[in-house]
Amino acid sequence: MTSVLIVGASRGIGLGFTQSLAADGWEVHATTRTPENPGALGGVAGDVTIHGLEVRNKNQIESLAGVFEDRGLDLLIHSAGVLRGVSRDEMMAINADAPMAVVGALLAAVERGAERKIAILTSQMGARHGGETPSADYGASKCLLNDRFREIEPEWAAKGITSVVFHPGWVATDMGGRSASVSVNESIGGMRRVIDGLEPSDSGKFLTWKGTEHAW
Repeated sequence: MTSVLIVGASRGIGLGFTQSLAADGWEVHATTRTPENPGALGGVAGDVTIHGLEVRNKNQIESLAGVFEDRGLDLLIHSAGVLRGVSRDEMMAINADAPMAVVGALLAAVERGAERKIAILTSQMGARHGGETPSADYGASKCLLNDRFREIEPEWAAKGITSVVFHPGWVATDMGGRSASVSVNESIGGMRRVIDGLEPSDSGKFLTWKGTEHAW
């Protein structure tokens, strides 16, 4: 059975990935900060295992990695992030530092998987387009995430792992707002099609949910 770990699965895009992949028979591992009260995540039907994870907590990251110490993961999706309501330093820690720490801790499990794929959610708001780093906190945090991904990705590729970052679209979630132009199902469906078709030559790309390359 194809296996996936979705980091940040309690709502929005992460929850959408969990629902979609579980419905298709995947072995799904999904994280939430509140496993004792998982909300909608707890009601997802299928082969779903819920894990507690606060992405800034090193001990919890190590514990999660320990779960997969002797197991493989075909796909790792990092969806956790924050748009507002925290300080700039906290936003940098959650949106830029945490994805690298979590993925790094689970890299060996992805190496053992058959598919060896990683998808990290970023945003078009983090793109420089040949200019300066975005000044707004959220954009700056995603820009830093992109920079760190571009720096580390060759090391992952050398291990046979295909990894990309995604702009998922302006998605109608609690974070994106209900007036957003892309539904969760549209975004998830698009990203799944892209992930399914990823080849090693795609590794290191910044892609949209439609599969087109996005400028850095």
